[in-house]
Amino acid sequence: MTGFDASTPVAGYYRFRLHGGAVWGVVKVWFGPPHDPHTGEEMDRSHRWQAEFNGDPIEIDDVWPVCAKYPATERDYRLASKRQTWAQEHAPKSAYADPRARLDPLSAPLPF
Repeated sequence: MTGFDASTPVAGYYRFRLHGGAVWGVVKVWFGPPHDPHTGEEMDRSHRWQAEFNGDPIEIDDVWPVCAKYPATERDYRLASKRQTWAQEHAPKSAYADPRARLDPLSAPLPF
């Protein structure tokens, strides 16, 4: 019987919430060189485990291994990133614009 090794991250995409009551986003986990925080270019540094939440850098220790329970796809990641970017421009007070904010179900748009 094989178990889950929580000490070693697994590259991929995972659904995650930054805290209880927040909206779901998607974490991308990968092993590679770090990116410059200002330009986004790959830096000439040693490879390491890294993570992004909806396209924004986040500490791998803040999401792994909790996120491993909820696998997602690259498409889910792109959609979550686009939704956050759209909300930051068009609905800056919503929980989708700030994933650390608590989701208010009464402020969500109606599905029709």
